[in-house]
Amino acid sequence: MSVYLAKRKDGTLKSPYYQFDFVLKVNGERRRVHGSTNERKEKAAREFEKCEKTRLKAERPLDTMTLAAGCTRYEEEVGQFRASSDDINKAYEHCCRLIGGARIMINITAEDIATAVRKRSAETYGTKNPKLLTPATVNRQIVEPIMRLFRRARSVWNMSCEPDRIDWKALKMKEPEGRNREFTSEESDAFWSTLRQDYHPIILFLAGRGFRARSAIGMKKFDVDLKNGTANVWKKGVGMTKMRLARDQCNLILTSMKLCPNSPFIWTYVKQKGVDKGKRFPVTYSGLRGAISTAFRQSGITDFKIHDLRHDFASKLLRRTSNLALVKDALAHSDIKSTLRYAHVLGDDIARGMEGMTTGMVPERALAVINGKKAAN
Repeated sequence: MSVYLAKRKDGTLKSPYYQFDFVLKVNGERRRVHGSTNERKEKAAREFEKCEKTRLKAERPLDTMTLAAGCTRYEEEVGQFRASSDDINKAYEHCCRLIGGARIMINITAEDIATAVRKRSAETYGTKNPKLLTPATVNRQIVEPIMRLFRRARSVWNMSCEPDRIDWKALKMKEPEGRNREFTSEESDAFWSTLRQDYHPIILFLAGRGFRARSAIGMKKFDVDLKNGTANVWKKGVGMTKMRLARDQCNLILTSMKLCPNSPFIWTYVKQKGVDKGKRFPVTYSGLRGAISTAFRQSGITDFKIHDLRHDFASKLLRRTSNLALVKDALAHSDIKSTLRYAHVLGDDIARGMEGMTTGMVPERALAVINGKKAAN
């Protein structure tokens, strides 16, 4: 029998609990399984052993994968090909730190994830910035990365985890309504006067085309067809997508490529310090963010983020064209619901359009009342 009470040589019990020890063929391999049942009665111990055998027989080849191993595999198969590869790596580092990289993935519960969310939300951006993390940052560093990992583990790696049984929406922290920040004319003048000259081209491109910053930074010379006015850029949730470019944007790209003809990247900056001072290197996300933040600080602009360049572009384009479908295509939104967040800019046009709508539709007596006049008998 594989269920037994372990005894010492003198006959005394090593443990009051029944032990189990059996060999089972799992996924084509013989595996010896042993340990404590944590049961004091033989009948209960046998039932535990039976359940353990059933569980192991149903086990899939990768069901023993740890969270750390899963994160590494996701990075190798998906993350490294994304424009936000650095952010993905950082997010999974936080997940492993707060949940435990040695944890078996299929054993991680919604409670484990909720605990990680609570712990991360109590942390700050660092010693230089003691501000608590925003709900959006916590959601994108804990809940969303784990959700993507579990779904891939189920659909691609054939693990027996069940991501659809987790209420991911309930695990997320509540975020404020979407931002619609725009540059004022005064802010624009102050910003461009303080921004480093070598970063002007890429920010002019972002302001005039509305691409996500990471997508624009990742553009290489072979991604653009200036003759036909198109560029292959990374579209969130889809992959590489061909996007249209205006003539001004094509001219800006051509000018930037000539600044560093030997680099495969379009956008470059000038090194300010060190042995390579004066040489050009490809623009990075952290470098771009730093240059923008410095310009904001020096010009006194507050409450503006790098992604707000995209919001500014969308709002101004909609105000100029009054065409939601056009803005949707320009931003490469998959659903026009995402574009509707900018519909507020049409408010004045709607108000002007409704003026006089009652003329010709309402009796003269009613119009007199509306205008505050005494109706004629």
